[in-house]
Amino acid sequence: MSRTSYEIKISYKGLPDYRQIVSEELWKAAERTRQQYQENLEAGKGAAGSHGRPYVGTGEAIARTTVYPELPGADEYVVKGETMQHVIAEVGRTPGKKMPPQAPIDRWAREAGLTPREGETWDDMILNIRRHIAAHGLRGFAPAQLAADTVAPTLERNIRARFRELEK
Repeated sequence: MSRTSYEIKISYKGLPDYRQIVSEELWKAAERTRQQYQENLEAGKGAAGSHGRPYVGTGEAIARTTVYPELPGADEYVVKGETMQHVIAEVGRTPGKKMPPQAPIDRWAREAGLTPREGETWDDMILNIRRHIAAHGLRGFAPAQLAADTVAPTLERNIRARFRELEK
């Protein structure tokens, strides 16, 4: 009488590292938020509306919009802007404060292509702009909030999709 033989092959895939997947997706979301924040600054658009025109003089602000920590592997990431331009774009500038410094307004006016009115010097125009900002403030347009509002809803969906891939 012959014996029936069996061959069993077992392969071990290992347990999925759910923590790593979540961390990777958090990193990707933070990077997408940073990029969206930079695009919103440049376009002058935000959760509180539009700046009305492209937000002039954003080169430094765009370059200094960062994600911390800088590499994947963390449980939490912070997208931050490190300049006064970020603060003013997000929340605005309160009226009744002292005048803003001359140099940034001068630079902004040049980049925006402003020209003095007839009979007005460049310095007079800059002084008048500074006085107007001090008296009336500047409305913030919340570009970071719009970036977060745009990217955050995609995070859970992306994590769930990665988990479903593991179940296949």
